Amino acid sequence: MQIGLMPNTDWLKSTLTLSPRGEIVVDAHGATSLPGVFAAGDCTTAPYKQIVIAMGEGARAGLAPLTT
Repeated sequence: MQIGLMPNTDWLKSTLTLSPRGEIVVDAHGATSLPGVFAAGDCTTAPYKQIVIAMGEGARAGLAPLTT
């Protein structure tokens, strides 16, 4: 058994674009389909679902408003 096989994103269905697996669709900067909203980690379409990757994705999403 593993934690996090399916993201807990049902509550976002009417707000953000989700993949068929329920992941939040993000671009290369972590931006979602809703302007000004960023997402990071295992609940997104970013590859390599690991804690280290999720931490890096969070940093990138936090910095994205400064670079986009």
